[in-house]
Amino acid sequence: MRKPIYHVFVTQESQPDAQGEINTYWTRVGVAFAHNGKSGLNIMLTPGIAVSGKLVLLEPRDDGDATQDTQSI
Repeated sequence: MRKPIYHVFVTQESQPDAQGEINTYWTRVGVAFAHNGKSGLNIMLTPGIAVSGKLVLLEPRDDGDATQDTQSI
C-alpha cells in the first residue's frame, strides 16, 4: 500500500482564555494520496466522522505520526 503524502486535519479555534490567548486544535481526519500519476489528490476521510470548517493538508512527520493526531498550537 502506498504511503500518504499528506495528513488531513480539521482546525478549530478555542475561545480566548484569561490571558486573551486563542489556541488552535488540530484533529486528524484522514489522509491524501497522489492521484495515480496525474495532477491532483485522492483524499480519504475517516469513516463515520463529521467534517466541517477548514481542512489543512500537512506532510507526515518522520518523528512519529501519532504525535500529530491531535495537538494544540
